Amino acid sequence: MNITGNLSQNYCTTLFYNVTSDHTGTYYFFRLEGNPFRASAVCDHLDITVKDSPWNPTIKISGELREKESLNITCSALTPCPHSPPKLTWSLRQESDNKLEENKDRTFTAIIQETIILSDKHDGYNITCSAGYPVNEGQGVKIKTAEDKITLSVSYAPKDTSASISPSVLEPVGGLVNLTCSSRANPPVSNFTWFKKSRYEPMNISREGVFSFFATEGGAYFCVATNDVGNQMSKDIYLTIKNEGEPQWLPVIGLIIGIICLISTVIIIVCVRRSKSTNETAQQTQ
Repeated sequence: MNITGNLSQNYCTTLFYNVTSDHTGTYYFFRLEGNPFRASAVCDHLDITVKDSPWNPTIKISGELREKESLNITCSALTPCPHSPPKLTWSLRQESDNKLEENKDRTFTAIIQETIILSDKHDGYNITCSAGYPVNEGQGVKIKTAEDKITLSVSYAPKDTSASISPSVLEPVGGLVNLTCSSRANPPVSNFTWFKKSRYEPMNISREGVFSFFATEGGAYFCVATNDVGNQMSKDIYLTIKNEGEPQWLPVIGLIIGIICLISTVIIIVCVRRSKSTNETAQQTQ
């Protein structure tokens, strides 16, 4: 045991070595003698409880949990014995600078800090901080470890936005086409918008993730996914319609010509039969 400090300044610290659970109990301070200083003091008793398990460290974060923002992360642990402070480590990096800070009540706290720039990859990321306390168990020093863990929930704009079309080749004109837009985001996508490219500017054609329509012409399409953080545009997809560009009246003319040919054939057959019938009647009269 060692007593340090300056009693004349009302500051005195008693340091116990090789503390075990046997040191649990009630302690009083009565008198301190030194040459030339002597003093007596009466104070309230102090109850000390020696635990076999270490204190859990505490992880605290400061900053907005949003992509591209800076996040400060601090892990701290109680340090009852500043001469043998705990060793703090965490999952962010293998080695971190441990600092020992004195509190206003003259107790001590071990601290490590880290600053990261958030991205969508940090959403759902687990941060673990471990505190290893050195413990003297008679046969040597053993490290007893406790830990704290938090899971980040990071807001980010839509990512991996993609568009698909089915079918991509259509025949005949007027067939059903399905457009599908997908994306990942936190918070989830609140709105999908479909556009069709034109000569001047894209035309807004739908605000649904899945859009179905009857196509009369081909073209390029893309979608935009939006949430509270931002938006992202997909790559272009293309719809091709076979025989597109042929005059629409050609099938009609073909149909009319077919009908005319059929009627002409019927008329010719009728005329031929009537001609044969007339010739047979004339021969019988003679």
